[in-house]
Amino acid sequence: MLVFNHKEFFWKRTILMLLIAFLLIPAGQAQRRVSGTNIHYEEGDWISYSNTRYVNSLAIGMQYVYFATTGGITRYDIFQSRWNFPFTTSNGLPSNNILTVAFDVGTSHLWCATTEAVCYYNPGSRRWRTLYYDELGMSGGPVTSIGFSEHQIWLVTAEGQTFVASKSDMEFIKETLRIPEDNKDSIIWFGEKGFVPLTLPQFFLPDGIIFFPGPDRTYLQDFKLRQFDFSYYAVDPWQTLWFGTRGWGAGNANMRTQNMRLLPFGLIGQDVHALASDGSGLWIGGVQHSDPIKGITYWDQKHNTWKYFEARYLTRMRSDDVTSIAPDGRYVWFGTLDGLVCYIRSKNQWYSYTVFDGLSDNYIYDVIVDSQSVWIATEDGLDRIDKHSVDKGAPIIEHITNPADKVTVFDIELDRQQLWAGTNYGIYFYDTVKRIGGYYRGPNGPGARIVTAVSANNDQVWFGTLTGVEVYDRVHRVWKGPPERRFATNLPVITIKATDKAVWVGTEQAVYKYDKQRRTWRLFTTEDGLLDNTVQAILPAGDYVWFGTPKGLTRFYWNAPYRID
Repeated sequence: MLVFNHKEFFWKRTILMLLIAFLLIPAGQAQRRVSGTNIHYEEGDWISYSNTRYVNSLAIGMQYVYFATTGGITRYDIFQSRWNFPFTTSNGLPSNNILTVAFDVGTSHLWCATTEAVCYYNPGSRRWRTLYYDELGMSGGPVTSIGFSEHQIWLVTAEGQTFVASKSDMEFIKETLRIPEDNKDSIIWFGEKGFVPLTLPQFFLPDGIIFFPGPDRTYLQDFKLRQFDFSYYAVDPWQTLWFGTRGWGAGNANMRTQNMRLLPFGLIGQDVHALASDGSGLWIGGVQHSDPIKGITYWDQKHNTWKYFEARYLTRMRSDDVTSIAPDGRYVWFGTLDGLVCYIRSKNQWYSYTVFDGLSDNYIYDVIVDSQSVWIATEDGLDRIDKHSVDKGAPIIEHITNPADKVTVFDIELDRQQLWAGTNYGIYFYDTVKRIGGYYRGPNGPGARIVTAVSANNDQVWFGTLTGVEVYDRVHRVWKGPPERRFATNLPVITIKATDKAVWVGTEQAVYKYDKQRRTWRLFTTEDGLLDNTVQAILPAGDYVWFGTPKGLTRFYWNAPYRID
């Protein structure tokens, strides 16, 4: 008899399929390079957000301050005092780890450098173009400085080699001699050669943050005694100091009043396993394995502000390794790897529930809510919490599945009074009014196979398995089988979301869209705009859809009127 170690299943399945996917990629495809922006899409069709707390350099432009981060190029509008969407691989960059960024006032082109290429952005066409070092015949390590004179572009590598090109032809040649003296003063430098050390005053910050200027090291220290080094800074014509840090993102300071502020932007951790909207913003969670700073991100989209919650510094918040999120008015529920977490927004208080409070298991795969209950999918069964008992401060937890079954519940979905659950024993269904349920054991559909995901829409219930999708017509009580099988994926399904017009299926190799009207499948990958081909969370939002991946969050304008996918 095949026995699953369910606590390792979640991770081993992902790792195994990633290895298989890598081995199956043809050599030409594995080495395919990004030449720039995908011409099949308009700017804004694909927008991505990741961890941008680590800043390598910055450049002050005419409208924006550009920050080169490990999560792309972030852009702060100087005049509107707000962040705009960042430039990432979704926009055509070859990498999100940006080493240097530069702005050419003469052409309004934005330039950047990565470990393998230099890129420039034309604001007229709104397109990126990539110039790889080896294709340009460049050597000497990555570009660390970018400069502009009236008619030329200058690149300096980490080993000090200089390359120059005319702005008209972009044909770079190696400058074997030193930069001519008559050019030195006319070149505006960015990056390493553009950094000008200053004697900074003692700036003042809110929330117990302390600024430590120094000739050898300049850094910030928060009330948790964590220190974040300054990585780069520059002063604009209005005497505003713009700076980037290693771990705390970007900020600015008024050189006259000596007031400093931080400008939070992006995710606290790049892994996105869970997404949920509360009507005003997005709750974003994941499982961060290596970053010492991790937590839950809340993006207030109405005010375009970002807030972070770290379990290690919050009383009664047991874990911030999040697998699922369910906003519910004054509450927000989080399924984690170590219990159920509840956030009471009005009181700014956190509570955690574990097996000691009655949960079947601390490992939670999914959590959803209705008007009366909180439903929890755990490693060892399906649980329910009476919401009235939560209001009274004494939550009552009920086991829905038989504890003796030791069933692992991967995903749950409410469909009117019916609750559908995907488990390692197949489909479990439960009538929330009659309070009865059982396992599906029919000859059609997935049978007793593992069901990893479930989503209901109108008369159909979609199920994800380790070998693709199955569809159930709940009105006629018949299994319809995988739609348009010749186009369907046979990969393990991580997540699935059905809407009126489309069904979205997340796998380890791509996200698939099933167009209900055309009855066709279409897959999307990093070549289209995903940050990563592994899609582990999906949130439909009208004409847009959000994807959570191990490398960040991506929004796709899937229903654009000017494009047919």
